[in-house]
Amino acid sequence: MGRRAAARTVKRRELPAAPPASRLYAYVIDWALGGIVSGLPAVLAFAALRRDGSMLGTLYDFEATGYPQAVGVAVAVACLACAVAYFVVVPWVVWPGQTPGKRVAKLRVVGPGDATVGLGRLLVRQVLVGLVLEGSGFVAARYLRELAVLITRVDVNFYWEWAGLVITAVSAVLAFALPAHRALHDYVAGTRVVPAEGHPLAA
Repeated sequence: MGRRAAARTVKRRELPAAPPASRLYAYVIDWALGGIVSGLPAVLAFAALRRDGSMLGTLYDFEATGYPQAVGVAVAVACLACAVAYFVVVPWVVWPGQTPGKRVAKLRVVGPGDATVGLGRLLVRQVLVGLVLEGSGFVAARYLRELAVLITRVDVNFYWEWAGLVITAVSAVLAFALPAHRALHDYVAGTRVVPAEGHPLAA
């Protein structure tokens, strides 16, 4: 009886933190691939409307070339929907805790007690902190800032982008310099990035 009680009190060994090199590898993949997926609606819409081979610079180009403000807003919303699908829906539904980049790098995001991360934590981690605050680390954040400008008609882009750069720098220091290797979005969302099956450090 005593042994059983003692066994129940033994804390399960926590998975090790993902090494910084693996996190960087996953980030580069997600930055590139996530940027392509997020920007696809804008590129396709501009190509379909213009039909002259001209390249899209920003979402402001729709209005600058004579289309209503609503067109730019709708395209921005579509871009952000694609970003949420990539960074939230995929690691929630398709590969639990894994974006495509983390899938390739053999990493996964976990919640407290190394539990499978849920939708709420993913929204906080990937959208609230990742896109809104640490926006400089995601291509999709540009569409969020441009959407804000299109709606408010106030040029918040410059200040928002620089604030994002500072926050991203702080987050990078936390993730790469401290032993826990947790970025700001991990601390806020209560998550960690750990080795997944197939990684040399996986349990």
